[in-house]
Amino acid sequence: MSSWQKRHHPKSFVFLLQHRYTRRKAKAHRGTLRRFGCLLLERGEEQTRYRRHPARPGDLPAQAHQWDEFFNLLTDRMLVGVDLHTDRFLYANAALQKMLGYSAQELQSLYVWDVLQEPYKSQIQASIALGLQDPNHVTATLIKAVRKDQQPIWLQAYATSVFYQGRMVRLANYIDITETMALKEQMDQEAATFYQVLDAIPTPVVIAREKFLYVNPATVTWCGYTPEEFTHMHLWDVLAVSDDLRHRMQINIQRRLAGESFTEEYPPIQIKGRTERPIWARIASRTLWHNHQWVILAVASDVTETVLQEHQLWQEKERYRTLSEVDSLTGIYNRRMFDRALQAILHEHALGRRRPVLIMFDLDNFKQLNDALGHHTGDRVLREVVRIIRSNLRSSDIFARYGGEEFTIIIPDTSLDAAYQLAERLRTATRQHDFHIGTAVTISLGLTALEREDTPETAIHRADAALYQAKRLGKDRVENG
Repeated sequence: MSSWQKRHHPKSFVFLLQHRYTRRKAKAHRGTLRRFGCLLLERGEEQTRYRRHPARPGDLPAQAHQWDEFFNLLTDRMLVGVDLHTDRFLYANAALQKMLGYSAQELQSLYVWDVLQEPYKSQIQASIALGLQDPNHVTATLIKAVRKDQQPIWLQAYATSVFYQGRMVRLANYIDITETMALKEQMDQEAATFYQVLDAIPTPVVIAREKFLYVNPATVTWCGYTPEEFTHMHLWDVLAVSDDLRHRMQINIQRRLAGESFTEEYPPIQIKGRTERPIWARIASRTLWHNHQWVILAVASDVTETVLQEHQLWQEKERYRTLSEVDSLTGIYNRRMFDRALQAILHEHALGRRRPVLIMFDLDNFKQLNDALGHHTGDRVLREVVRIIRSNLRSSDIFARYGGEEFTIIIPDTSLDAAYQLAERLRTATRQHDFHIGTAVTISLGLTALEREDTPETAIHRADAALYQAKRLGKDRVENG
C-alpha cells in the first residue's frame, strides 16, 4: 500500500481525508473522538473495494461531502446535543437545537458565548481559544445557558479539539441537567431550612462523622468553642470517656456511618469544654442521610446538676459505708469488715480456690504504755504500728483492727512458711522502728493455716491460741498454731 493510501485508509476519520495529515495524527484524533460517540469505518467489503480502487485527490471533496452527510445523520439521531464550533457554531444536531430553541441556521449566526450566562461566557471564551491551539485540550464543564425564549438551561458540556475541513475546531456534546440542578436547588433550600430549625433549638445539637460537620449555637454557648474550632475537632477532643466506653461508642459510630439505624443508651458523659464548671450530658443519636453520606445527628441534654447531686449522694453513701467498715482511729478495716472478709475467704477456700493463712497480733505491754504516756501517745503508737504493718503487706491482703491493740491479717493465697517469714518481717520492722517514746515497741504474732472445714470461730480460735502461746513464751515472737 502506498503512503498516500495509508494516509487515507478507511480506518481514518472523515475529518482527516486531506492528504497532508499523517496516519499518526489520524490515530491520535480517532482515540479522542471515540469518547464522543463518533464511529470508525469497520473493516470489510467496503475496505477491500477501496483498496482495489484507491481514490484520487480529485475525488476527496465528494467523499468528504458524503461523510459530512453521514456524520449529520448519525448525530441527529443522538439524544445528547452535539456541535462543531470555533468561536461560532459550525454545526448543531437536532438535540442541541431543541435544547436551546434555535434552528441550525440561527445557531450558525451566533457566537458560542451568545447563548451563555455570566460568568460562563468568559470561561468558555478562554477554553475555546486554548482548544483551537492545543489538539489535546479536553474539557468537562458545567455551564448555564439561555434558550431562545429566555428560559435558563443547565448543560454538562464535554469538548475536545479535532480537525475539520482543514482547520482545528471544537467538537462538543451536551447533556441537559436542568431538572437535576432544580432538584439540587430545592434540596439546598430544604437544607437551609433544616439548619435554621437546628439553629433555633435551645438544646445542643451536632452533626458529625469522625469529626464535627455542624454545631448549633446552643452547642457553641454550652462548650465555649467557636464553630470554626469545632470543624477541626475530633469527637474524642470533646468527649471524656473511659477506654471501655470509647471502644463501645466507636463500634456504634461505625455502624451508623454504614447506614445502620438502631437505639443505644450511654451513661452520662463528661464534656471537655472551656467553661469553668464541669459539664455532663446524656447523648441521644440517630443515623441521618445528609449531603450524600451517612452522618450522626446527636442531641445532648445537660444533666450536670443531676450528676453533681448524684455524686454528692454517692460521697455521703461512701462516707457512711466507710464509717461502718473502717476503723476511725487507724483507717484500716474494723471488726465487722474482718468478719465478712473471713467468711468469704473460707467459702472460696472450701471450693479449692485459695490457700489462706490467718495472722493475729497485738502490741506487747500496751496497757502499761498507755497508762504511763497517756491515751494520746497510745493512739499515735497504734497508728504508727498500722503504718509499718501496712507498708509490708500486699494490696490483696486484708488488714483489720480486731479490737483495742489487737489486729488481724488475712493472707488470701500463700503457704504457711511464706506467712511465717512475713510475720517475722513485721515483728522485726516494728521492733526496729523509733517511736520517740524512750522505749521499743514490740508485737507478738500467732498464725494458722485455714482448713477447708474451718468456720470463722475455729480459725480465730487457733490463731488466738498461737498468739497466746507467743505471749506466754516471752512476747516479741511468732508462733504457729
